[in-house]
Amino acid sequence: MLRGPEDAPSRRYVILSEGWFANRHAKTAHGLLRYGRGGPGEVAAVLDSTLAGHRARDVVPGIPEERDAPVVATLGEALAHSPTSILVGLAPAGGRLPEAWMEVLREAAGRGLEVVSGLHQRLAPELTGATVWDVRDAPEDLPLFSGEGFGVGPKVALTVGTSSAVGKMTATLEIERAARERGVGTEFAATGQTGVVIAGWGVCVDAVVADFVAGAAERLVVEAARTSPELVLVEGQGSIGHPAYSGVTAGLLHGSCPDCLVLCADASAEELAPGVPRPGPALVARVYEEVAALVKPAPVVAVSVNTRGLGEDAARELVEETAAATGLPATDPFRGSAAPLLEAVLRAPKTAAAGL
Repeated sequence: MLRGPEDAPSRRYVILSEGWFANRHAKTAHGLLRYGRGGPGEVAAVLDSTLAGHRARDVVPGIPEERDAPVVATLGEALAHSPTSILVGLAPAGGRLPEAWMEVLREAAGRGLEVVSGLHQRLAPELTGATVWDVRDAPEDLPLFSGEGFGVGPKVALTVGTSSAVGKMTATLEIERAARERGVGTEFAATGQTGVVIAGWGVCVDAVVADFVAGAAERLVVEAARTSPELVLVEGQGSIGHPAYSGVTAGLLHGSCPDCLVLCADASAEELAPGVPRPGPALVARVYEEVAALVKPAPVVAVSVNTRGLGEDAARELVEETAAATGLPATDPFRGSAAPLLEAVLRAPKTAAAGL
């Protein structure tokens, strides 16, 4: 059964990221520390013996001061900070945890901690008797798309991308942060493992049978709307032009019934896949609008530009070039402010289904 945001339990995590906490691929660890909604103390400690003695903010930029946590060397040290759960902080190469990590998880489970993992590798069968939240386990009762999403009260905005891994989750959460600072009631509908851990609820749509992706997206929006926010922000996945992920992207685009879209782009010119060129932001924005309009019109209203790895001058130039190419407000919400994205979303009108 898909639970809504009001059902998300409170947790106090130790994050397992041995040897990897400083690596950008530890995005689940970094995302929870930056954006988790459990308040101060949601992360009790980070377990990485290579960085023991540091604080999380010493290692990872963008962590709010009130969400800082100590980095410790052993599970015993982490337990002194009274966690309720242990979170696997990244997905290792090959998709399976090394045995040393499994030993830590077994010990943690034996000490009464809940084990939380967003891996494709399911841990519940391997940790018999433990309390395990395999985040990628999709609810069994997901429906097909029904059209119920057309009638939700809040405005719905969805992030979409020129490719995968261009910062859709970050853009969504930065818009949410800006909205909350403005006093705009907002609900975040998570669709990937890190987002679900951050929100405490949601569906990893890459684990949903293809026919039910749109129904899952619609159900997420309906559940998010039950808390009566002004705005529902749906975390996007993949890219409409990426042959590996376009199916999930289209399911989210149609199923979430968005009123508007925020395009996410970066500086890369790399092919999406061998022989598949990466589309420019202006072209792909038009494609998203045309595909969305088959079900419900949803204009692209702004562009979130991921400028990671660029110097200040190059980052500013990329943002300006993107704005000029698309004719839309553009900004890097992580390096700068998400306010231009939020303003564009708030200006966008509610739209009706294609047949209404």
